[in-house]
Amino acid sequence: MGKGEWQNSSLDVDLIHSRGMNKSNQGSEEWLVKGMHCAGCAGRLEAALRGVPGVGDASVNFATGSAQVVWKETHNQEFALNGAAPSSRSEQITRAITGAGFSVASPPESAREESLARAAELSAAARRWKCAALGFVPLAFLTMAAHFWPDSPAAAPFFGRVLLEMLVSGAVVFGAARDILRSAWRAARRGEPDMNVLIGSGAVLAWGGSVLAWLAGVPAHEGSYVEAAAGIVSFALFGRWLELRNRFKAGESILALAELQPGVARVAVGGEVREIPLSSVLAGMQVCVAPGERIPVDGEVEEGRTTVDESWVTGESLPVVRGPGQKVIGGTLNGDGALRIRVEAAGREAFLQQVLGIVREAQSGKPLVQRMADRVSVHFAFWVVLAAVGTVGAWLLVGPEVNRVQTALWHGLAVLVVACPCALGLATSVAVLAGTGRGAQLGILFRNGAVLETFSKVKVVAFDKTGTLTRGQLEVVEWWERKSFGGGLLGIVAAAEKQSAHPAALAVVRAARARGLTVGEAAGIEAVPGRGLKAKVGSEVLLVGAADWLEEAGVFLPEASALEKDERLWVAVDGEFAGWFRVADQIRPEAAAVVADLRRRGVQPVLISGDNALVAGRIAELAGIDRVFAGVRPEGKREIVRELQREGLTAMVGDGVNDTPALAQADVGVAMGGGTAAARQTADVTLIRDDLRALLEALDLSRKTLRVIRGNLFLAFGYNALAVPLAAGVLEAWYGGWAPGPVAASAAMAASSVSVVLNALRLRSFARKR
Repeated sequence: MGKGEWQNSSLDVDLIHSRGMNKSNQGSEEWLVKGMHCAGCAGRLEAALRGVPGVGDASVNFATGSAQVVWKETHNQEFALNGAAPSSRSEQITRAITGAGFSVASPPESAREESLARAAELSAAARRWKCAALGFVPLAFLTMAAHFWPDSPAAAPFFGRVLLEMLVSGAVVFGAARDILRSAWRAARRGEPDMNVLIGSGAVLAWGGSVLAWLAGVPAHEGSYVEAAAGIVSFALFGRWLELRNRFKAGESILALAELQPGVARVAVGGEVREIPLSSVLAGMQVCVAPGERIPVDGEVEEGRTTVDESWVTGESLPVVRGPGQKVIGGTLNGDGALRIRVEAAGREAFLQQVLGIVREAQSGKPLVQRMADRVSVHFAFWVVLAAVGTVGAWLLVGPEVNRVQTALWHGLAVLVVACPCALGLATSVAVLAGTGRGAQLGILFRNGAVLETFSKVKVVAFDKTGTLTRGQLEVVEWWERKSFGGGLLGIVAAAEKQSAHPAALAVVRAARARGLTVGEAAGIEAVPGRGLKAKVGSEVLLVGAADWLEEAGVFLPEASALEKDERLWVAVDGEFAGWFRVADQIRPEAAAVVADLRRRGVQPVLISGDNALVAGRIAELAGIDRVFAGVRPEGKREIVRELQREGLTAMVGDGVNDTPALAQADVGVAMGGGTAAARQTADVTLIRDDLRALLEALDLSRKTLRVIRGNLFLAFGYNALAVPLAAGVLEAWYGGWAPGPVAASAAMAASSVSVVLNALRLRSFARKR
């Protein structure tokens, strides 16, 4: 299908695989969760959800704050066998979420509402760290004064100043960090320590220890950690704000897509035009769109003619003409004409909303590479607490004679706050968030995060021919006619063929009209299925069809090879040979370059076609493909893909119903955007833009995403592996070297989370293949 002829056949509900259904047809649901602060939280919630009767699997994404639950087909039986109350599945899941210490959030009604909610959350996070910093900065100044200028008035620890420091530090710890302490208390009561426990206990112990030391008469310059308590909180809150801001940036791509669709539509009712919320628009209604407005719904133009910018769907920057009887897509931009559109799909059934649903589903999943990090992060906080206790005990045993207790507490607090399970949780999830969001902007839909990882390792790509390597539309590519017709034979044949729906006939009519030829009227049309047709055009009797059929009618044809006879439409006028046409499916103009680029990336291209060996071989030669499997039935395609999988991970690219067995068998099934709904439902990757270059973009994006994930995991594991021993004072104990205190440890902890998010944000700049 040509770029300008994209008819949006995908406006049905089953355009793309239905959200909430995976390949095994298990139902899945997505929930938004509040209260998660680290990967340990996500791991704990996953375990709780998997314990719900009837749940086959659960995946919790810390970066998106979402939980995806996959139900077993036998979930109703399992509810009964486990004696569960006759409540809904929603109640079961809600109970599991709240029981794990979190809360269920309501999904936003619109992109604007989601944007406002994000802004409010970010503003609240900024307010908390600024309040904490307001208390920490003067405390840090006074501590520095006491250290660097011990004789200055600012360093004098008189009673009033010490009391004020305790109160200011206490306000920071118990005021600005109250949400951290509240969450830490709930986690501690469950015996499941998390990031909040590490930060909260570190801050409370620093403040409480300072108060106790002061009451016991220990000099303020020896036993006070009030600035450390405020510093732990300040840097932790500042880091969370930075992390949140950058996580929102990673998700801006999908929010930008969501904002393409207006929140209201003008509906024609009884001769009046009323503006109503988009959520109230139903199929069958008539929607009016003014020039320059975004089209709010999917539908068919009934009145008006305009140009429409469909670049977010097709990737083409040039607008296309749309008029009566043609389809338009919600979210595209109307040009200079007014339209009246009959609604075919609105709400969740609309094309844009289905795209957003698939992207959100993909972002809630996890690549396999995340599993190791998940296993570590679930118990991470518990081991950090043990490490902190062990550090205090070790320094009490072998520490210096002077200030041994203070030194032990100092290093123990540093261990508590330096460790960062957040970085482990964000390493993969933010990269998937950024990668799938950028893919959606480029017209590439990944079914889940695991597909990104699998696709990046593909070694073989098998192509279907028709509609994949070729345009999927027959065209007149060559013809010959007797001079006596003066170049008009094509118009005469088109007159006979224009009432036929046969693809070859349509190709002839298109070719005649494209060349400005007059297409007259034919009479007495007699079609012989599989052979040809007979018609009268003016005073001439016309025969058009297969060579053997014309020869049986007594027409003498010139010498031609068997292949030429099979490929051509032969024409006779008044019983005499008049000419021939060759109609063929044309290879996509970008196909050869894409195949060559795949080879440069170390991927072997293969062609699997149901067509005969001669036709398939010619297309393969034009595309630059050496391995060809021709004359293959649909079930045979699946077997060939299975054999190719022995050579490495294999992707199958197809567009038709006959490709679905092979798409399902392949490690990664890729569906062309102009193909059938069945192919898109089966595939792991859908290329909305009907352009093979999007395949290269999908491969490059998946590889870059996996590199970012591996880099993030290296940063996260490497940071914790170095930071915890350093904070425990290993270098100080063995070599008399430097060890970070609690404040520096808290700053390093915040920096580690921010670093993995910033690394993932590089995916937002991934460029389109030209």
